[in-house]
Amino acid sequence: MNSWMSTRLALPVLILVAFISVSFLVPVMNPGYDEVVDYLSDEDGRVIAAPPFNPGEMPPLGSDKLGRNFLLLLLAGAKYTMFAALAIALLRMVLGFFFAVMYTFLPAFFGRFMKGLGESFQYIPLAIIVFALLVPLEGAFQSEALSSNRYFFIQVVAIAAVTIPSLGIYLGEEMKLFMKSEFIQVSRTMGAGRLHLFKQHLLPQFRRHSIVLFSEQVSQTLALLIQLGILHMCLGGLKIADFGIMESIPVYFSETNEWAATIAINIQQIFLRPMLVVVPLTLFAILILCVNVISSTLRRSLIEGEGAKVKKKSKEQLFEKEVSVSSDLFTLKR
Repeated sequence: MNSWMSTRLALPVLILVAFISVSFLVPVMNPGYDEVVDYLSDEDGRVIAAPPFNPGEMPPLGSDKLGRNFLLLLLAGAKYTMFAALAIALLRMVLGFFFAVMYTFLPAFFGRFMKGLGESFQYIPLAIIVFALLVPLEGAFQSEALSSNRYFFIQVVAIAAVTIPSLGIYLGEEMKLFMKSEFIQVSRTMGAGRLHLFKQHLLPQFRRHSIVLFSEQVSQTLALLIQLGILHMCLGGLKIADFGIMESIPVYFSETNEWAATIAINIQQIFLRPMLVVVPLTLFAILILCVNVISSTLRRSLIEGEGAKVKKKSKEQLFEKEVSVSSDLFTLKR
């Protein structure tokens, strides 16, 4: 890694590492971070506030309707959001790559069918597709026939699976263009088979672009999680809190406390306490910004070679400064 790349990657990587580190430290340093607080009382035992608490009553961001410290919930849930996005992006890359390979080497008839299938997914919002796939499992989760961890795993696989056709077609089209290169045609003329072309040409070319494509998939996954959260489809599922028969609007809570879940839980209070929705959206924006900066830097360095160009240019400028031309070289002396 050259200095040009490391300088631009330092801040976004540091922010991501800080989020993950703090997320693991919160449950260790404060085991009761998610305890339900029914009310706040003063020194005389008189009730002075009921949840949801404002930032003055429970600093620094207040609480949700269950009386839990909102900042601690967000920090503790960061690891679930980030690791889920990484896992979904990795599954997309692996499965999409194999889909693209099949699309590249299959006969033209099957290729046209797969292309039509992949393009159809581009015109349907992915959040709607995921919601339709996972709604039947919501009943099993609410009845406790499906555990939160197992539901979390199924959701990750489903979110990754719905993007495989479109991503596979995109990669497949790039592979087809690459397979039309002159050196590929020469290899075929010399008797190279499909397995040889895959191992010696396609796989190294994919490895070169995979890191950049992976970071792009992470940012797209984070955006998709926000959309699913607004639809109350959250990783790990949502449970309904029992406030008695006087509560007309159901109050949800999440066992994972991932950020999309916090948006879903508090979306109904956006006009009363906008901070409960704005803060997790801001954290999502910071994550997506960091990932986009990493993706842009990797693309400019690994694919466009900008880091090498800058390094070469700096060496040339340094060389020009070191070379001094004497005024006597072109002067006729007597």
